[in-house]
Amino acid sequence: MENKIIIEKIRDFLEKEQNSEKPLFSYRFDSNQVNLVTNSKIKIGLSGYKEIILEEETGLELGGVNRKSFSIVFPISDVRLVEHGKIRLLGREITKIIDRDIDFGVMILIGINKATDKEIEELKHLNFISNSIEGFSIRTIPRRFWCRISKSALQKGFSFEFLGNAIVHLYKQKFKDLVKSIEVIFINSYPNSIEQFVVLTSDILTKDREKRKKKIDEWRKRIDCDYDWGCEICPYQEECYDVKQILVSRERLKN
Repeated sequence: MENKIIIEKIRDFLEKEQNSEKPLFSYRFDSNQVNLVTNSKIKIGLSGYKEIILEEETGLELGGVNRKSFSIVFPISDVRLVEHGKIRLLGREITKIIDRDIDFGVMILIGINKATDKEIEELKHLNFISNSIEGFSIRTIPRRFWCRISKSALQKGFSFEFLGNAIVHLYKQKFKDLVKSIEVIFINSYPNSIEQFVVLTSDILTKDREKRKKKIDEWRKRIDCDYDWGCEICPYQEECYDVKQILVSRERLKN
């Protein structure tokens, strides 16, 4: 019931934004749209395009340090709540954007079969999307969502319709036994809309952070870690990973 209420609030929000004369585009991923992805001039393939887009190669930046941004991946077990293949864009399509960088957020709703905590965590990592689309990269920075689209990809016709279809296609390809339905929401160009959406979905983010913090705290106790900084910026990540592998091996031996 709680998930249903959250999703209803999201749909109501998008409708109200549209009624306030903000453009809301609706696209659909279906059997015909697979051709839009596979026959595109922009190549895609799981982990086939691990590239760093330099500043001078960048045609458009989405989000980042000086812009409003968010990314939310929301897996739920009630697949009926997710409108499979629906892609919505609140804001402007790329052909109408004249700025070099814009405010940007993305929410991915995923209806799943029963899944382990590890599988759910894997669904929330977007690195595989970044590594699978030519001319598109996601930069990792704490508490920000930051993407770059290359000038070359823009010249080939990169659009939010294409990106949404590529996301659905890649999720279904990578997690074909887990993902039953998937819906994508993009918001750009309206910082106030992004702020409102973040507030609207704060329960999802808060619970996610609390769950992650609990796991990190438990892990730190196991390895006697008392540093104040977060794991994502810790200079001892590699050493910590090595210790974790040793502990995992010990657990296996016990069993």
